[in-house]
Amino acid sequence: MADFVANTINQYCTGKEIKMATDPLFGWDLTFKIIEKDVRRKSDILIAFIHWNLTKRGFRSIGIGDERTLTGEEEKTELLPNGWNDKDNYTLRYVLEDKLYILHGINTDGNLIINLLRSDDLAVSNLAVNVDESVTATSGNIEKLMPNYKDLMFNIKRDLIDTITQRPTTTAQTQTRETSNERRPDSDPLRMPPRPLPCVRPNTQDLWDLPPAQPSIGRSDLDPFAPGGGGMIFNPFGPRRDIENPGLGIPGGLPRGAVPPGARFDPFAPPGVGPMPGRRPPPPDADHFPPPGFNDNMFM
Repeated sequence: MADFVANTINQYCTGKEIKMATDPLFGWDLTFKIIEKDVRRKSDILIAFIHWNLTKRGFRSIGIGDERTLTGEEEKTELLPNGWNDKDNYTLRYVLEDKLYILHGINTDGNLIINLLRSDDLAVSNLAVNVDESVTATSGNIEKLMPNYKDLMFNIKRDLIDTITQRPTTTAQTQTRETSNERRPDSDPLRMPPRPLPCVRPNTQDLWDLPPAQPSIGRSDLDPFAPGGGGMIFNPFGPRRDIENPGLGIPGGLPRGAVPPGARFDPFAPPGVGPMPGRRPPPPDADHFPPPGFNDNMFM
């Protein structure tokens, strides 16, 4: 293999002039020349192209498989490992800055789904490529192989590589979270202060309370524990109520027990108003009957 690589390099070198690394496609021709005889299907070219983009950005291949541990004795190389395309799907292992990355490539419904997993914190980046639209040939130069290779290079860098390499690790996220929790809850300007206990007047202004300049009219309707102030609902056992006659409230009176003790009741008439002595109680207000002689002929 070493002799083959050396001969291939000599074919792409003219004297002492070598292609400069500023060429965005520098190294691709050499990579494809090495694996061209192993290409079996179009998706192999996509995996080789992704592998070349990874090695350009510092990744080094350490073999195949999905083992998520490093022994420290792995051999790092820029070449694709032996047997990299023996199966329908792909599983390649890479190392970047002493961190293990696993590249998964799955062929499904004419698409190649690529996942790049960082084993330390299980962070994942994804990329989906339509095989037939991206690869039009299995031999030739890059323009013949992948006419839209520039778009593919951009997507690989943005969605597959930068998404995971520029993401902080779990340790960094934990440190940031712990630092943010050190801030006192009272220092949050958007935090609503807790509601005080009933009948407790705190020293600080309560945002739940009514403005101090306003009278506490109707306060007890909203807060049963509020001190002072009356509500709109009549209290049958209030100071203005005859405690001996809890049924008082409707002309003619109510039977005892009609209003449960402690219940609020909205009377039909002012308290203390009843039938005149010696007169029969007036009939109930039968609003469900029409007035005498009323006939609107609404259905005629």
